[in-house]
Parts: sequence; structure tokens; C-alpha cells
Amino acid sequence: MVSQDQSAYIINKYQIARCRLWFMTPPTAIRQRIVAQLTNSKTMIWALYLGAQIFQALIRDPYNEVVQTYIGWIDTLENKFAVESHRNPPLTEISDRILAQLELAYLKFTTVDIVSGYVTLRRALPGFLRLAAADKSLYMEHPNGNLVLSFPRALNSPRHELERFIIYDTATAFVLGVPPLVEYGYSNDFDCVSPGFEWIHGIPAALVEAISQINSWRAGSRAPPLDDWRILERHILAWQPQIRIPEHEESVTECVARLAVQESWRYVVLIYLYMGMCQVSSHDSRVQASIRQIIRLGETVTNLPIGIHMFTHCVMAGVAARLEKHRTLVRERLLSFKDTRVWLFRGPQFSQVLEHLWLGVGAGGGPVTWDDYVRSRCAVIPL
Repeated sequence: MVSQDQSAYIINKYQIARCRLWFMTPPTAIRQRIVAQLTNSKTMIWALYLGAQIFQALIRDPYNEVVQTYIGWIDTLENKFAVESHRNPPLTEISDRILAQLELAYLKFTTVDIVSGYVTLRRALPGFLRLAAADKSLYMEHPNGNLVLSFPRALNSPRHELERFIIYDTATAFVLGVPPLVEYGYSNDFDCVSPGFEWIHGIPAALVEAISQINSWRAGSRAPPLDDWRILERHILAWQPQIRIPEHEESVTECVARLAVQESWRYVVLIYLYMGMCQVSSHDSRVQASIRQIIRLGETVTNLPIGIHMFTHCVMAGVAARLEKHRTLVRERLLSFKDTRVWLFRGPQFSQVLEHLWLGVGAGGGPVTWDDYVRSRCAVIPL
């Protein structure tokens, strides 16, 4: 058994290792709610302890054999969850296990490789579905008469594990070009309000929902509002950044930088809308205008710590970049994200994906499509 004092110590080590890299420090109330949930999850405590040990070892010496030993423990914990999943545990145990599985998925994505991280994420799916099914209010009727999980309701759920799974599912479907693991339902209201993950990555909830809608469209869904891309475009263009005041004092430079990261998410999603849903090429004038905005806003955070949150922006700008100066800038930025471990993905790997795209279909600044990007990802990072 782990004592309460030991739990507090482990969580504190974890916060030191990871939270210093978050987009913004969450308010005390949110931190206390998360810590309370983690403290009550003995399974999650061990996953957090392992994560803290790995990150501290990586800081000291990323090539030390100790790091590989800790990484081996990830498999040990994961195998333990696989054995336990054959039982019929109560929902509290399922909740604990999902929290721990998602932490292990994060550790695998950031310290091992994308393939093993994605496999671990998929293994958390049955528990996620069972936990979601226990709350009927999270479901909505699909036009075909079936019940589907409402994306905004699930994302706004007080259960942190549901929110985190959905964010991982949305991010992997988007960046890796794979179908989402869950079929989601949407409305025209865009009523996602959960700010939990905004503190970590800086991506607004409304734009997360927009990305998920495009993911669902690409997976074959055409149910309203996915039957009209113009509705989605209007929502993206109408969205306004929300200024969240941190509890500690912040300089004007830091405040402007945070707004720049959030505003540039608008153009990331617009590129995905036009290339991923409207299926235009990178030469489309709307796509090129969005690239210029990302580059311009990115200059605001150059050489600032918050710049590590521009990973996805760089990938999207790189997919559609025609000019060599833009490609060079994207390449340099992605290579600089070598050991940040904020996102699930590593910059150098996606620099290789873009190089494959640029030297292939996009050679000489030629037009590329979203499917071209997905094929390059498959060639460089096969799942």
C-alpha cells in the first residue's frame, strides 16, 4: 500500500517533471481537483511515479541504461492491466486503470515510439467505452437512429480520464491521419467549454471540437453538421481567444505570446478544414494565407519557452509550405523540439515525414494534398 504522504510526494515529483512545461499553470481549484482524483488512484500513483523517474533519468543522461530499465517497467505495468481487464471490475477500478493506461500511453509516445504509444492508447478503448456507457447523458441520437457518444458532452464531463482519452484520440487521428477510435456525435452549437487541457497545450476547446469533426468526416461520417463544411468554417472564423488570467504575475510579452499560440490554432484548423475536408491542394489561396498567418504569429514566440507548444502548427505549415524559406523554418523548428515531450509526438520524426513529402509529391514547391501527407506519414512512421 502507498501512504498518503508517499502519494503526495510522488505527485509533487510528477508536477515538477511535467507541469513546468505546460502552456499555463492551472488555477488552484483545478489542480486540487486533479490531485484529489490522482491521490485516490493507487494504480495511477505507480504510473506517475514511473513517469517522474523516467523524466528525471532523461534529464540526467538520456542514454543511460537506467532509462531503458524504467521504460521496461512500462511494459510490466501495462501487462498487469491486460491481466486485470479480463475480470469484471467496478467502475472505480476501470476509471483508475484508464487513467494509468493513458499515462503509460503518453510515456510510450514520448520516450519509446509512436507505434507502441498508439497500441497502448487502443488498449484503453474498451475501458473508455464501458465508463462512458455508464453515463447515458453523454449519448445523443444519430440521424440513423443509433446512439453515439456526444463529443461536447463527453469532453465537458467531470471525469478527467474521459477528457484525456478524447484529446489523445482526436490528436492521433489528426496528426497521424488515422480514423478516430470512437464514433462521436456533434451539434451545431459548438458548446465545448472544458478548459482542462487548454492549460496543458493551449488549444481552445471549440477548435478541438472542430478538429474532431473533420476527423469524423474523413472517417466517413456525413451526419449534420458534417454535411456542410461552410458551417464549420463560420464557427472557426467566429471563434475568439479567451484571455485566462494566471494566478501568478505575467509579463506583457508572456501574455502576447500565449494569445499568439491560441490565435494561430485558428489557422491550423483552417488548413485542416480546407485540405482535409474540402480536399483542396496546398496551392489553394486560403491555405497559403493561413500558412503566412502561422509563420507571422510564430515569430512572436521565437526563443520563448512557450514556443514548444507550436509543434502542430509547424507540422501543418510544413504540409502546405510551397516556399523553401518556409520549409527551412519549419524544419529548424521541428528539429528544435527534440526532447520537449509536451505533445505525444516528437519534432524530428515529423521533420522526416515532411522531408519525404517535400522530396516526393511536393518537390520544387509542387501542390500536395492531405492524402499525400498521410501517405508520407505511413511511409516514415508505419503503424
